[in-house]
Amino acid sequence: MIADSHCHLDYLSLYDQLDKVIERANINKVKYFLTICTTLDSFDKIKVIIEKYKNIYGTFGIHPHESKKFPEINSKFILDVKKKNSKIIGIGETGLDFYYNHSDKEIQKKIFIEHVKASSELNI
Repeated sequence: MIADSHCHLDYLSLYDQLDKVIERANINKVKYFLTICTTLDSFDKIKVIIEKYKNIYGTFGIHPHESKKFPEINSKFILDVKKKNSKIIGIGETGLDFYYNHSDKEIQKKIFIEHVKASSELNI
């Protein structure tokens, strides 16, 4: 049995043909998936995916490159998301990425700290 522990099934090229993607994975003995959130729009798709497929789980997080678009995300928001979704089993995508400078360092740090707070409280 194989588990894909980091995929982005919400990306358009996969999302539009998800049944076929899952079928091909199953043929190749990939049985479980963890699809990783990067934005609030991403999470909307992830909720649909994890409700439809019993073997797919998700995360909630804001990618560092996207953090400037979501300054309102805080640990309380993340905790509320987790409470409403039992198949959300991790916090991410998260971190700091200063290489490309898509988002200001300070907002990246703020969002990352909120992710860490939520992760600590949830013990995930």
